[in-house]
Amino acid sequence: MKICYGYAIMIIIGRTLCDLGGRRMIQTFDRYFEKNDGIETDYIKILYYDLAKDYKATYKSYQYTRLCTIVEGSKHVKINDGNEFTYSTSDFILLPPNSSVKMEMKEDTKAIVYEINDKLLDDMIRRIEHQFEYEVTTADKPVMRNQLMTEIKSQIERINAYSMSQDPNKEFLIDLVSQEMVYTLIKNYKLPLHARKKEEPVAYAVQCLKDHLSGSDMTVGEIAYELNMSPSNLIPLFKKATGLTPKAYHNLLKVNKAKELLLHKNVSEVSYDLGFESISYFIKLFKHHLGLTPKQYTMKYKKDHLLWNK
Repeated sequence: MKICYGYAIMIIIGRTLCDLGGRRMIQTFDRYFEKNDGIETDYIKILYYDLAKDYKATYKSYQYTRLCTIVEGSKHVKINDGNEFTYSTSDFILLPPNSSVKMEMKEDTKAIVYEINDKLLDDMIRRIEHQFEYEVTTADKPVMRNQLMTEIKSQIERINAYSMSQDPNKEFLIDLVSQEMVYTLIKNYKLPLHARKKEEPVAYAVQCLKDHLSGSDMTVGEIAYELNMSPSNLIPLFKKATGLTPKAYHNLLKVNKAKELLLHKNVSEVSYDLGFESISYFIKLFKHHLGLTPKQYTMKYKKDHLLWNK
C-alpha cells in the first residue's frame, strides 16, 4: 500500500548568500521559483529563501508535508485558518500535505526548505515497523509543533554542510543523512512512547515532563525509576540530547505553555495552573526566557494580534 507521507523541512537560518554556496535565494513563496531553483537529489529537494521584515504571504505545502524550524529570527503563522502562534529557534513544525499557512516575518529571515519524497518515507516506516514490531499509523496527519532536539538539529546541519560543499558525491551524502533524519523523525514522533521507552529514554523523559505541566511535577527520580535508571545517569544523558537539564527543560515547557494560557487567564491563574508555588518566581522565570513579564507579553501579543488582523 502506498503511504503518501512526504515531508519537507523549512529551516530559518542566519547565513549570507555566500554562506549558502552562492545559491539563488527565493524572495517570495512563488511556486514557479520553487519548481525551478534549488538542489534536487533522489530523496529531497532543497530550496533557499530570503524573506524581508514585514513580508506577508500564504505559504502552501502542496503534495508534501513540511517540517519548519527556525535558527535565527521568528515567524508569526496561522495554519489552515486555525492554529495561530509565533515560533522561534527552539521549535519545529510538521505541516501535512496541502496545508495553507498565513505568515508574517517579524524580522529579516533566511530559510531553507527540504521536500522529501514519499519513497524515502515509505522505506523508513517499514524499517521502523520491523524494528519495533509496531504498525506506524499515517492516516491522521495533524500539524505538529515540537521542540528541536539536538539529534535532529545535527542531522539538518550536516545536510546543509553537504549542500554547500564542492564534493562530487554530495548528492549521495545528502541522501544518506536524509535517511537518518527521516528515520529519527518517524521514530520520535510517530511511534507511541511505550514502544520505544527502552531505546529512547530521553524521549520518554521529555514526554513525562510534557504530561506534567500542571499540578504536581513528576520528579527526575520518578522518571528515572520508570526507566530503570538512576537520576545521576539520566540527567547527563538528558542534557546531552536536549542541551538542558530536565528541570530547565521543564521550566521552558511551562513558559511556552504560559504564553498560551495568558491569552485568556491572568498571571495568578496561570502561575497556579502550572504548579508554581510562587507567583514572583513564575514572573522572574518568564522574563528570563522571553525578556518580558507575563503582563508585558500579554499586552504586546494583543497589540500585534490587532495589527495582524487589520
